[in-house]
Amino acid sequence: MRIIITESQSKILWLRRRLNDRELMDHLKDIVIEGFDYTDPCNYGTYDSYRINIVNDSAITFINSYTELSGEEQLFSDELVAFVVKVIVSKHRSRIEREYRDRDCDEEEEEDDDKTEWWVDK
Repeated sequence: MRIIITESQSKILWLRRRLNDRELMDHLKDIVIEGFDYTDPCNYGTYDSYRINIVNDSAITFINSYTELSGEEQLFSDELVAFVVKVIVSKHRSRIEREYRDRDCDEEEEEDDDKTEWWVDK
């Protein structure tokens, strides 16, 4: 019996075989953590909107990191993205929740940071 799989399924299988690879999972963790530098939790009204942004952006970045996943044309399916999203959520949910929960959104400090004071020597 021959089993025919799609290119997307082949990419998912490639990743499934490597889910226990320490280097690959460390790379995924680094991508999620780097996302915290570019995504300010104070700009999101709910945890869910923050999580969705972090997870989706991290999934795309991760896929683009490996030509085995993204392909030469950098095209990938919704099925592959959904699988990577599930992996990220299962492995890094608590880290993302903690980043959102521990946010420091002090509006008064932000307003002070925007003011530029000019000092003139007389």
